[in-house]
Formats: sequence, structure tokens, C-alpha cells
Amino acid sequence: MSILKGLFKIIKLFLSKKYTNLNDIANSYTRVSKSYNDLFLKEMQKYNKEMLDKLIIRYIDNKVNSSPKVLDIACGTGFNSKYINSKINNSSFTLVDISEGMLNEAKKNLSFNAEFIKNDMVSYLKSLKTDSFDIVVCSWAIKYQNPHEIIKEVSRVLKKGGYFAVIVNLKDTLPEVRKIYPKLILKNYSKVNKIMKELPNPIHHKTFTRWFEKESFSKIEVKDGSHVFTFDDTQSLVSFVTSTGALAGFDAMIDMTDEEVKSSMIKLFDEKGIKTITHKYVWGIFKNDK
Repeated sequence: MSILKGLFKIIKLFLSKKYTNLNDIANSYTRVSKSYNDLFLKEMQKYNKEMLDKLIIRYIDNKVNSSPKVLDIACGTGFNSKYINSKINNSSFTLVDISEGMLNEAKKNLSFNAEFIKNDMVSYLKSLKTDSFDIVVCSWAIKYQNPHEIIKEVSRVLKKGGYFAVIVNLKDTLPEVRKIYPKLILKNYSKVNKIMKELPNPIHHKTFTRWFEKESFSKIEVKDGSHVFTFDDTQSLVSFVTSTGALAGFDAMIDMTDEEVKSSMIKLFDEKGIKTITHKYVWGIFKNDK
């Protein structure tokens, strides 16, 4: 009976179009902003660095503008800008994020002058003049808005020969969470007040590459892979996924900080014998050939 009630409520929310929105995403990341570096980037930053090192080498080798203007969209805690600044002197930075908490962390983490702007990616890009930047970087966030619209706007905003570096999760990321999520929702249907749409993550590296090629970018390098987080117990696992932004948006569909919901998650992971979380990702560096 509870399953039928749960399904009925989900259908009702769907028909009334009560979807999560960008404000929910912003709130999700603000909530985890203070723990984001220690819990997520502490391990995942190696993939950011891998991408950024390739970007920096390419930029320097091609002797592009020695004082590049860098746009860091969905900047999070400012890791990308801080890393680029350590490798390319005389760069100027604009950091944009929809989460006030993340921007505050970025301001704390950066010791150099930069412009910080609270806005979503698409709105800010559309406000910019054509040919405004030499480098644009976006980490783990292009899927929160229409990727095609973002890439189109970046093509306009980037100077010809400029570079766009992006890292994002693949569609089949977090397979362990997907195994328990439907049951979690149905078991706690009374706490569900919104629907989270499936995010437009790329299916694989070929799909990802085509996104950019359609907007006059040429591929410099693309690489995919996965990273497995392993935990001693399911309680630690649940603490991780609810404190890193991994479920941003989904935690507005159902409150992941609710103790009953957390208990349900722990029980469901225990039943499946799951003690790992797998992030599947792809990163790419693209040159603007407009």
C-alpha cells in the first residue's frame, strides 16, 4: 500500500511540475561548502590537476597572451583558479558560482586579487561581451544547466584560439546510489515535495566530445575514468554522499539530512552490501576555432 501511495505522490508532483531548481542546487552546495574540499576535492582534485596541467602546457607552448583573462564558472571553492595562478603568472581571474557558500570559501582560499560574482553560468555568460576571455574552466557543474547552451555561450565569449577545460560526471556515475534511490524515495514518500529531473551528464567521452565540436571547438585532449571511495561502514558512506554535493538537487527532492531518511539509506546500503561510491567522469580540453 505504501508503494502505491508513494507512486501516486511522485506522479502528482510530476504532473504539477514541482521540480527542483537552480536555487535548490545553490542551497545544496552552500550547505556542504565548508566540507567540500576535505571530503570531495581532497581525493578528486588529482583529476582537476590532470586536466589543468594539460591545459596550462598547451597554453604556454602556443605562446598565447602571456597575461590571460581566466573565467572560472561554477568555481566552487576556487581550486581551479588557485592552481592556474600558481602556474601562469600575471593572469586575471573572474570566479562565478550560484552558491554563496562556495563563493565565500573561494574568497578565503585565494590570496590574489580576483572578481567574485554570484550568478548562474548561463545568465552570467550571456551578460558578457564577445571575445572577453582567453581561458574558461568549468569543473563538475556543466550538467546543472543546459550544456549545449553553456558551450555555445563560451564559444562566443572566448577569443579565437582560446581554451575551454571541462570536467564532469558521466551519466552512469554513482551506480551504488542508483541501486537504492528508488526504494529510498518510496519508503520516505511523505517527505518528498519536489521531483529532481535526470541531469544531462554525457553518456560517454564520444558524446561529451560532440557537445563541443558542434560549437566550433576542436578537441585537444579528452580522457575518462572512475574513482572509487571505500568506507569502513555504511554510516560513513551515507555521511559522505550527503556532505559532498554528490546528491545536489536530489537532496531537495528529499531531505538527506533528515535522520529517518539517513537511517533508511544506511539500511538499504547494508541490505545490498554496498560500502563504496564510484564517481565516473570525463574531462576535456577544447580550442575555440570560431
